[in-house]
Amino acid sequence: MRSHNHTYRRPSRSPESGAEREDLLMNLRRFLTTPDGIVCAVIVILVFIFIFHLLQFNHRAEPSASAVKQNIETVQSYDYSTVATIESKVQSLDQSNPTTGGSSATDSRAQYRKQFSNCVVVGDSVTEGLSAYGFLSDNQVFCEIGASVMHSGKLFTAAARTYPNNAFFAFGMNDMGNYNGNPKAFTDHYTELLKEFHKISPKTRIYVCSISKPSDRTLKKRKILRNYKKFNDAIEQMCESSKLSDVKPVYINVTGILEDHSNLYAGDGIHAQPAYYPYWLDMMAEKAGL
Repeated sequence: MRSHNHTYRRPSRSPESGAEREDLLMNLRRFLTTPDGIVCAVIVILVFIFIFHLLQFNHRAEPSASAVKQNIETVQSYDYSTVATIESKVQSLDQSNPTTGGSSATDSRAQYRKQFSNCVVVGDSVTEGLSAYGFLSDNQVFCEIGASVMHSGKLFTAAARTYPNNAFFAFGMNDMGNYNGNPKAFTDHYTELLKEFHKISPKTRIYVCSISKPSDRTLKKRKILRNYKKFNDAIEQMCESSKLSDVKPVYINVTGILEDHSNLYAGDGIHAQPAYYPYWLDMMAEKAGL
C-alpha cells in the first residue's frame, strides 16, 4: 500500500485580506472616537475589572480547612423552609473534625450555623447583620429595615411557620420612636405577637433580647433613644408577666455588649460592625443551652 504524506501548509493571505483588515481597524478606531464607542469601551473595561476582582476575592476567601468547606456546603444545601427539618442532617456532619470558631472567620461562621441550626432570629436591621455577614442562613433570620412590633407582625408569623426549637426576638430600637417613648404600649403589642407566635409553634422556646445601647454621641443627637433603659426594663417585666405564663419567654440582656465594646459601633451609633455578632450569638447560645 502506498503511503501518503500530507504536509500542512498555512494558506497565504491575499493582499485583499490585508486591506480588509486595515479597513476594519480603521473603522474600529473611528467608532471608538464616537460617544457610543467610548461607552462600549468603558463597559468592556469595567467588565474585565469586575471579573478580575471577583476571581481575586474568591481566591482569598478559600477556606483553610477542607472539612470546614465541606460542612458549609452541606449546610447551605439544606431546605430551610422548615427549620426543624435540618436538625438531623446537621447532627450527621462529620464530628471527627469539629470547628472551633478560632482558626478563621470561615470556621466561626460554620460553627454558628451548626450551633443555631434549629433556631430563628426575628428583629430589625441590627438583626439583619446575622445573615448579611454570613453567621446564619438568610432563611433563619426574619428581619427588615425599620422593623417594629407596631407593623411587623408578618415576621413573627413567617418565623413561627418554620417550627424551630428556639426563637430569639430583638425589637425596640425603632419602637422607641414609633410609640413616642411609651414602653407600656410597646410591650402590650409585643405580648400579643409573642402569643400569636406561640399559638402557631407551641413547642418553640422563646427568648427576648434587650435593646442594644446606642452610642453616647447618638444619644445626644436623638433624644427619643434615651428611653432604651425604660424600654429594656419593660421588656424584662414583660417576660416575667403572667400574661405570658404559657409562653414563658426568657429575657436576654445584651445591652452591655456595646457598652463594653464601644469600638464595635457602626458609623450611626446604632448598628454594629461584624465583630459584634459573635458576642451576641455566644450570649444567646449560652442562655438557650446550645
